[in-house]
Amino acid sequence: MYLKTWKEFETASYNLLLKDPTRVRCTMKYCHSESTVQLKVTDDISCLQFKTSDIQNVKKIEVFYATIMKQITSNEL
Repeated sequence: MYLKTWKEFETASYNLLLKDPTRVRCTMKYCHSESTVQLKVTDDISCLQFKTSDIQNVKKIEVFYATIMKQITSNEL
């Protein structure tokens, strides 16, 4: 499901990560023809997606992915 706002996507993704950090996967895809970035976070049960063409979201995406990767790696001991 595509979420409409960045805040919704971020909150839902963190909640999905907290449920089971070992099953969560994150992908990011840039579509040059549309100048959009598509993000996807899934645990094979639910799939969260977000699409943006707003350049201001790039810094938010960078911080988000750093936090997600830190959580995933720290919980896989």
